[in-house]
Amino acid sequence: MRQVRTAAIFAGVAVMTVSTALPAAAGAAPARTPTVLALGQAARQDVPTAPGSERDTLVEPDMAVSPLDANVAVAAAHDSRYPDGGAVGISHAWTRDGGLTWRHAAVRYITKAAGGVWDRASDPVLAFGPGGDVYLSTIAFNSDAEDCRSVVLVSRSTDGGQTFGRPSVPQSTNDCTIFNDKNWLAVDTGAHSPHRGRIYQFWSYFVGDLAQQRVRWSDDRGRTWSAAAVITPGNASTQNSQALIRPDGSITDLYLDFTGTGRKPDREREREAVRAAAPPALPGVPLRARTSRDGGRTWSAAVTVATDVGGDVPGVRCCLPSAVVDGTTGRLHAVWESTDLSLLRISSSTDGVHWTVPGTVNGERTSTTQVINADVAAYAGRVLVSYGVRDSAVAGGRYVQQQVGISYNGGRSFTARLPLGPPSDLQYAAQAGGAFPGDYMATAAGRGVFYTAWALSSKPPAGQTYHQVLLAASIRP
Repeated sequence: MRQVRTAAIFAGVAVMTVSTALPAAAGAAPARTPTVLALGQAARQDVPTAPGSERDTLVEPDMAVSPLDANVAVAAAHDSRYPDGGAVGISHAWTRDGGLTWRHAAVRYITKAAGGVWDRASDPVLAFGPGGDVYLSTIAFNSDAEDCRSVVLVSRSTDGGQTFGRPSVPQSTNDCTIFNDKNWLAVDTGAHSPHRGRIYQFWSYFVGDLAQQRVRWSDDRGRTWSAAAVITPGNASTQNSQALIRPDGSITDLYLDFTGTGRKPDREREREAVRAAAPPALPGVPLRARTSRDGGRTWSAAVTVATDVGGDVPGVRCCLPSAVVDGTTGRLHAVWESTDLSLLRISSSTDGVHWTVPGTVNGERTSTTQVINADVAAYAGRVLVSYGVRDSAVAGGRYVQQQVGISYNGGRSFTARLPLGPPSDLQYAAQAGGAFPGDYMATAAGRGVFYTAWALSSKPPAGQTYHQVLLAASIRP
């Protein structure tokens, strides 16, 4: 077993991370040793704390890498979380040197805390366009329960994520029976795609407890948007679009289908008491996929990728599935936590219709370990999955260790693993019906480098209740 040690500094304390290549299975390619190129804090709170919000909490990051320069990456997260939904603002961080250094600031023009008009924002999603512009999607709404407006916003940066302009509004509703939630953004960067440069804005269109997956698109860098196209039927209860664009311009949208499961999707604007009183996990939620070959206008019938999606970890709100397209091979990968909370699964596809029998990412699991969020990135046939692990037999599951598994054969097996950074202490995490590192965390890939970012909670300064910052690592596989 070979080891590579990389030092990082957190609050003046040197922390060692160990990258470990596991022995290769018989007949497999020799094990490789990935290298942590950089590891450190990328961001912390940038907006003033507001009454009712949780001071010093960054939650639920997303990440993207420039297609022009893999040293350029951007991350975004909720900033100063409210326990009953949304955050005071959105913070973004950017690097120009492959993650060796990060700068961070509040995203302007979204919430009132940073020059916008909305009380709260949530669910930041990032994507680069083919020319190097960065697009940021968020949802926004107000604190007043009688104010029924909810919007999906798209902000654009022309300087690699350092600043964002005023957002456009692809979706807006002022109806107390409707809420726009769980947005997803994807940009077509395919050199030979007929829709190259098209921005796709997906979201969950809630009407009561039912939710459709819908999409609009823009061909003028987010200035104007198409009419909405409906992906899932109105009598279904679905959530969490993860749209993947292959090099030929076809799009596969993966989403959770709660219909008939006895469970319902979680809405961002909902009382904490409702979340806390949610019933325990029932048998798994299906993960489905639909494909469009005409630029999002029409969608195929659904195919089932998995039936065992779990995610209801005791005491923790977390754990939505993740999906990615390898832009060099066109291969799709989906990762999810199973109903066996120790088990992290992966399935892959070349066409969005036919998916492999699910495999296991974390062969090192034990009977007392549980996965806390997972995210997948892929480039040139290499697949990286970043995930947190807690051991319920140690301090009641209080600590979560971030780690990654790497596959060198397109996701068929994972032969390299490494832990990243110090463990996260959930005692000091944001709260939203349980400790809240977020419903998801972040990975992204460029030529020769993978990035990952996650919320790290640790003992706060004197007089504070919470302390949750954004950590990021860059890895050479």
